[in-house]
Amino acid sequence: MGFTWSVPRPHTFRDAYLDWSRLLGKRLDALPPERPDSGAEYEPIFVALQTGTDPLAARQALVDALAASTVLLMDPHETQALQARIDDPATHATLPDEYALYRKVGTPDSEHASLFDVLDTGVPVRLEEAPAAVASAPATAAEAIPPGTPIVAIIDDGVGFLNARFRKFVPDGTARTRFHAVWLQALESRSTEGGVLSGQVLNAADIDALLPLPEDATYARLNRALGGVRTRPALGAQTSHGTHVLDLAAGADPLDEHDPVRDWPLIAVQLPSETIDDTSGMWFESYMVQGLRWILRRAAEIDAAAPVIVNLSLGITAGPKNGTRFVERQLAREARVWEEVTGQPVRIVWSFGNSYRGGLLCGFDLQQGAEAQAVVRVQPDDMTASFVEFHPRNATTGDLALSVTAPDGTTTGFLKLQPGEIVSLEDKGTSIARLYHVPERPAGADGVEAAHYTLALAPTKQRKPREEVAQPGAWTIDVRQDGDAEVCVLCQIQRDDALGGSLMRGRQAYFDHTGAYGWSKTAASYTQPQDDCPVTPSGCHNALVTTAARQVFSCGAAVWTPRHPVPTHANFAPAFYSAQGSEWTVATPTVSTLVDHGAFSGGTRGSGTLSSSARRLGGTSAAAGRLTRALGLSAGLIAANAQNPATTQTDDLDPAALDLFEVDEVRRSRLGAYIVVAQGSGPGADLPV
Repeated sequence: MGFTWSVPRPHTFRDAYLDWSRLLGKRLDALPPERPDSGAEYEPIFVALQTGTDPLAARQALVDALAASTVLLMDPHETQALQARIDDPATHATLPDEYALYRKVGTPDSEHASLFDVLDTGVPVRLEEAPAAVASAPATAAEAIPPGTPIVAIIDDGVGFLNARFRKFVPDGTARTRFHAVWLQALESRSTEGGVLSGQVLNAADIDALLPLPEDATYARLNRALGGVRTRPALGAQTSHGTHVLDLAAGADPLDEHDPVRDWPLIAVQLPSETIDDTSGMWFESYMVQGLRWILRRAAEIDAAAPVIVNLSLGITAGPKNGTRFVERQLAREARVWEEVTGQPVRIVWSFGNSYRGGLLCGFDLQQGAEAQAVVRVQPDDMTASFVEFHPRNATTGDLALSVTAPDGTTTGFLKLQPGEIVSLEDKGTSIARLYHVPERPAGADGVEAAHYTLALAPTKQRKPREEVAQPGAWTIDVRQDGDAEVCVLCQIQRDDALGGSLMRGRQAYFDHTGAYGWSKTAASYTQPQDDCPVTPSGCHNALVTTAARQVFSCGAAVWTPRHPVPTHANFAPAFYSAQGSEWTVATPTVSTLVDHGAFSGGTRGSGTLSSSARRLGGTSAAAGRLTRALGLSAGLIAANAQNPATTQTDDLDPAALDLFEVDEVRRSRLGAYIVVAQGSGPGADLPV
């Protein structure tokens, strides 16, 4: 093969991940068997209206633009919210005029600059001209719930909404669902109303009608209708992530009249399988934002004063990790603003991450003229793209020179790219690797997401014959500091491990260094980075947990290590995978919950996809599920604290319903302030017997 690096050149892109993924996707589509090139490409965008002094006129102008334009489309849920604000401008008058839209690819921001500002864009989708055959039923009236009852919601992959753990029995003995609504998202299609439809919404009456039917056959039928035969069935396996996490968060025996959890209303958003199978985590971002906005509106239909607790056991490993990434910032903003404007308390629970031993982060402190080297081991048989990010701290990208060397020795030599420039490793004009200089971009009203470098690599295994692939092995990145002051360069590898059942098998790249293989007493293996090793677990947490907000929690995972006859903080240790905070990003998770009971427990038992099945799930996803339940048990305290802005996250944890074991300072970077243990029985009972 004759690989050569191109010369640096300007390139128009908003996001390196989106640009590289779209390039690889279009290249794959062009290979036989070719995908029919029908329909137009639209990109999801999130916008803020130019309201000026007349918000009502700005909203109506958006409605008029949607009716008159073929380049702008809107989801029916967003359309309903927009129209409701036009019909009743007094209700929620101070809620921001921000909306999710779809825009034809290639349309410049300037075309609608007088109407709105574009805050973020997502992965483009191809919309067929024919309208979608699947429609959503009208919303049904919600049953009244007792005061103090929490509403639990989840955004995840594979939520088994027919499972008996999410049912209740009414006085006549009939089984009913506890779900107020479930949004089964799918890749977008044209709606019969002329907009964009993402999947199907099932309301409580729709789900009740499905309860007598076989669960597996019902899930299979819905998957065929929403995703087709080429889509991984989210509920087609014995274990599904969302089902298990939601069971830990709010599952209950419908016959146990003593369990308060069995009466908690539920709401769920099941993300499109394709977005979960995108191992970088970029694809699901726009769906998550739309999903949370929909959840809050549906929760208000149940009880506009009830605390809403939303579980987000998802994440990525690389990013600025300073609160400037759009998706995490916007999700936190949606929760905060909704609570401020409506008075309804909202809590978001993130998993803190499972990458403590992943070798996905390294850092260098460089003086003027100093050089350092990062070696990225890219594995063979990887059917997904790999990404590495380089973020300078205390300096700008203009102070850095980078040199990228492929496994065969082909190198760029040291170079300095200008913002918006790229350099590609090519074979006869086909790029198999690309280094982006990502310019800074606005991050809310008072900040920016700083400029940085992103190295993007093609898969190392062909997905179709004749597809160009990247070389597996050692990709070497040399970094030189040309500025005047000392700078810390943070190098991070993006998540690339695929979920079970994924159609695209991802294999995780990692940083390699001779000092990364010291003896670990915990793991009983040579996997512990030594003190002078640049590869470090410090700051290896989920990159979406760094926005500081009263409404947002992150949760680490603890393991039970009995040392005393009476439970104390000494009986708990960080699970071997549970991530670590750092002083340069988030110092600690908020708290941790107990997931593992010894080295061989395999996680926490919860429901499988189908009723009466059980599986074990480890990781901080399970921990976040348990924290969600703990917050639900503390709903009365959360409602009271919503009136007191001086309270903190840990003030929400009710000591009357929970045992709180304070963590010593030495271990807080991985465990947070407390180990939270729910009292009682069922999945919320954490202590072993």
